[in-house]
Amino acid sequence: MNIIINHEMKNKIKNKTINLGIQILRVILCFWVISFHSLDTKKINYFLFYITKTKFFHVPCFSFISFFFAYNILSEINITKVKERLQRLLIPYIIWPIIVFITNNIFYKKGKISLYNLKIQLILGSQFMIPLWFLFSSIMLTMIFFLLSYILKKNFLFACQLLMIFSYMAQYSYFHQYFIIYNDNVRFSLLGTFSIFPICVTGFIMASLRILNILGEHRIKTLLFSFLSIYFLLKYDIFIDLGGHKGIMNNFAALSFFFGFYFLPFEHINSKLRIIIKSITNYTNGIYCLQSQIIPFSRKLVHFNGTLKGCIMIYLISFIISFIGNKLLHQTKLKYLFI
Repeated sequence: MNIIINHEMKNKIKNKTINLGIQILRVILCFWVISFHSLDTKKINYFLFYITKTKFFHVPCFSFISFFFAYNILSEINITKVKERLQRLLIPYIIWPIIVFITNNIFYKKGKISLYNLKIQLILGSQFMIPLWFLFSSIMLTMIFFLLSYILKKNFLFACQLLMIFSYMAQYSYFHQYFIIYNDNVRFSLLGTFSIFPICVTGFIMASLRILNILGEHRIKTLLFSFLSIYFLLKYDIFIDLGGHKGIMNNFAALSFFFGFYFLPFEHINSKLRIIIKSITNYTNGIYCLQSQIIPFSRKLVHFNGTLKGCIMIYLISFIISFIGNKLLHQTKLKYLFI
């Protein structure tokens, strides 16, 4: 029997507002990224190792969320909103490496960052702040999708579908191996963009189909199917078809996580509690950028290095810095460093 969606839920679906389920999912994904980068396989149980070190669903999920909610902005050629989106991406992409460059060269005598390395970081997004490759890819794909939408107009989605098919064909034919001719930084950024392109297009297509309206009429079935899919995706290796962030199964995983968390009944939570949860989950961008700089310090603490407690500590420190930074800079565009 189809579940009746209340008025508030209908408005959320119609306006594509990021709800609490997606906010909480972003926190889980951010912690997953930290775990992947910092956990020591000798200091954690097998299940935790298996999830964090062999499953690459966090990046496809982030990519799907980002471009699903960007569909209206890019497809309607809303230049003001596109500029705002690019600002949100470019400010952390440019400012964080400059901050790290300055602080590193002031406080460290060994391992100083050269101007050349800073230039490579700013051009390619992966040198001494490797996680920023994701921002590089998001910036490039935002510009590509906007230009395609501007030029092709009504044929925009069809062109995206063709490009997605081509991307999958290239991934499964191991075309990406040709990127090996480039140096590590170029290859890393190109591979990253190449890997997440299909899932970003999928986000666009799902949004264009008003899929939330359709699945919202079958909410219980959607939840059951999504979380059963998540269970099997996490439990069995058979669902890993390509390495890294590539492959159709990563696409399927992103859909399962997104719809599973989106349709959780958080609209029934007390409004004050919802505000508190939203305020806590609002700093994943800052945490994602900061974690790569906090992890090296955590490795100096023997009892925390490579442990689950260490991951929690990295998350909390990154959260506190982001929270304070946003409070100090919330009236300026530099707030995008943290939120």
